[in-house]
Formats: sequence, structure tokens, C-alpha cells
Amino acid sequence: MIDLVLCASGADEVRIVHDLAQDGDHDVRVVRRCADLAETAAVVGAGIGQAVLLDLSVRGLGRDVLAGLLEHVAVIGLRAETASEQTSLGLRQVVDAGAPIDEILAAISAAVDGEQAAEPWTQDPVLDDTPEGGRVVVVWGPAGAPGRSTIALNLAAEAARAGRDTVLVDADTYGPALGQLLGVLDESPGIVAACRAFDRDTLDSRTLDALLPVVQPRLRLLSGIGVPSRWAELGRSSLDGLWRALSRRGELVIVDVAAPLEEDEELSYDTAAPQRNGASLTAIQRADAVIATATADPVSLTRLLRENDRLRDLGVRELHVVVNRMGSPVPGDRVKELLGTRMPMTSLHLLPDDPGACRTAVWDGALLAESSPRSPLRRALRDLAASPALQGETPNTVPAEEAAPEPARAG
Repeated sequence: MIDLVLCASGADEVRIVHDLAQDGDHDVRVVRRCADLAETAAVVGAGIGQAVLLDLSVRGLGRDVLAGLLEHVAVIGLRAETASEQTSLGLRQVVDAGAPIDEILAAISAAVDGEQAAEPWTQDPVLDDTPEGGRVVVVWGPAGAPGRSTIALNLAAEAARAGRDTVLVDADTYGPALGQLLGVLDESPGIVAACRAFDRDTLDSRTLDALLPVVQPRLRLLSGIGVPSRWAELGRSSLDGLWRALSRRGELVIVDVAAPLEEDEELSYDTAAPQRNGASLTAIQRADAVIATATADPVSLTRLLRENDRLRDLGVRELHVVVNRMGSPVPGDRVKELLGTRMPMTSLHLLPDDPGACRTAVWDGALLAESSPRSPLRRALRDLAASPALQGETPNTVPAEEAAPEPARAG
């Protein structure tokens, strides 16, 4: 006898239970009828049931939750014919909600027999076979306001103006700002929708294109979470899938992320927990190159140097350092010597301090190329966009000793 846990909508639940009761010549019995996904997970976690007949449209269902259920029981998907998302989530056994009871019973038996005969498994996403071809560049910087969003936005815009198809992603879970900087008034949380679509196994090329509006010629934007409190909706596995999907487009992907890189969320819970820094961590681990941004002051540069080991732990091999807001009191040679002797990097770039141009651009919701096309900062960012940092023609990161510039000669 197979003990079945049932989580279905009202009408479907009543029909299935009624049909099971009418047909007594079978080896399936309903041991629990659950109202929602949380109750289903709790029942399965308590060791009740051998199989779950689960409505695929139930609120909160995704790959992570499904993987947790599959560790304990066989799962059979119940798909409504009127569902807006016809997804199977990679399940081996999926039946229509209106299917005859014999078909449902056959799927339950097949799922239980298959799970008992095989090793435990986790669903893999149904992805496009197109290989990853795009270059993913993450713009990161230590705590403070080193200009991460401004640099990411204008680098993406300059790359697009140079004729390169570019996707700009706002993955900052603390202070998303790219929509505001671009003057996008009706900003929807595109990255949340993209992660949800991947979690539901519906992130195909058409869905992704709909979430990437064109904000400038050749420049598309995947907007951020909008309200910072929505960070918990970005699951780590969903983010991993999102970066792969974006890379498959074959374009340049520039991702703006937040400063914190610690993973202490995992230490705060007894069970699987969301990670607020998951967006930054997964993006950096997937990135082909990281642009680390700091301002030309001792506090910001020290914070950057202290994060050097953490960046190495995350597997960063191609690191481009950008020192922002270089002014006359700070000699460039001194900054180069300080960083070059202490931090392995692929390249080092110095950006001039140009507060007037930045202030005008922010208030106008415009790019530097639009509001201050001849400003020193805009010219420097245009040169950076044309450098190997975005073109993907850089060698492996060299040790700090080799990256150090020659000392300045006296006189």
C-alpha cells in the first residue's frame, strides 16, 4: 500500500479523493490532505507518506523546495490545464489535474517504483542547449560609496554605443539604483521575475527577452529588486541559472552588485536559509572578470585590500581595479605603488574626480555620454569600456610583485 500526501486545489482535491474512495481496488491511500506547500513540507519532513501528489501551481513551489521533498518521497506533479505556466519543473511523472484516476494511479506507482529503484536525485533545470558565449563582468566595490552603480551603468552604455550588445543587471540587494539612474519611472523587479521564472522552469528565451527592456540602442536592463526587503526572493540556485541564461545570449553582461561578501546567513539558521549576499557571491563566482572599484582615499583603499583574500576565495582570476575620484591632492603614482605591491590584479585604472558631471547626470536621469559628453570622467569610462577588461583579451592575473609599477625616479 502506497501512502499518499495530497496537495491540490479544492475542486481537484475533492475529485481525486472521491474517485479513490469509489475505486477500492488499488494500492494507494491518502494519509494527509495539505492546504499549502508549507504544510506539505512539514508532513513529508515528519516521515509521513511515500509519495506526494502536488499541484504545480501551488504558491511558493520552486526547484529548491522540490529538491527538499525529493529527498524524502516521490513527487508527482499535478498540472492544471488552465495554468498560465505549463511547467513540469523537471519531474519524471506529471499528470493533468483532470486526468482519469487510473492514469493518476499509474503515475503514482511509476514514481514510487522508480524512486525506490534508483539513487536519490535532484531536478535539473530544462535549459537551452546553446553554449554559454557571453562575457560576464561584475562591478563590485567595498563598503561605502565608491561609485559601483555609476561605473557599471556608464561602462555598459559605452560598450553599447561602441556597437556591442550589452545587458546591464542590477543585482544590488542593499541599494538598487540603476533604474533611478536611468530615469526609469515604471521600474518592475525584473531580477525577481527572472529568478522566479527559472525556479518554475519557464525561463526560456522569450520570457527573458520580455524581462530585458531596451533602454538605449543595444543596451538592455534587467532591473533590480526595487524594495530592498525583497532580497529573500532571490534564491542562490535561481541566480546561478539566471547567470547561465544571460551568458547564453552571447552578449556582454555587466552586473552591479553590493559590497558585502560574507556567507554568515548559513550560520544563523538550523535549516536552509536565504542569503542576502547570494546575488553578489554567485555573480562573482560566475564572472569572467571582476572590476573592483574603490575611491582614492585611505579608508576605501584599505577596505579593498582587506577583501583581496575573499575575492581569491571566490575564485576571481581576472581582477581589474578601478580607483575612482582621483583628485589633485592624491598622486596617481602613490596609489599605483600602494595597490600594485599588495594586490594581484590584471589591470589598474584611475578615474578623475568629476562631481559636477555626476551630479548633473543623476538629477537628469541620464548617462554621462548624454549630459556631459566631454567631461573627463566620461572620456575615462569610454576608454575603460574599450580596454581588455570588457573585451575579454586579458591574460591571467599576475602576482602582486609582477603587477607592481616601476618606482618613480627622483628628480
